[in-house]
Amino acid sequence: MAVYRRKALWTVAVGFAAIFTQPLCSATEEFDRGRALYENHCQSCHEALAHTRENHVVKTVEGLRQRVWSWSVHSGLNWRDDEIDDVTRYLNRRFYQLTP
Repeated sequence: MAVYRRKALWTVAVGFAAIFTQPLCSATEEFDRGRALYENHCQSCHEALAHTRENHVVKTVEGLRQRVWSWSVHSGLNWRDDEIDDVTRYLNRRFYQLTP
């Protein structure tokens, strides 16, 4: 009976852990996808200096999103809206820290 009770408690604990960590995993996955898209398709031309120079063009999150969309089109990537959003969030967190 004790073995069954431990197994049942373990199953419940794992279930609760899965429920409560799900939102954290989703946010991490989005952030990682934005980073991966940027590193695989943009970083070769846009080094960190492009995002950290004093007189950068981007002043708002929407302006940043427009730039990401524009470069997606000009480079032939034609990213979906969710991919543009992911890269925008990554760049904002990593370099710009603009408020929405």
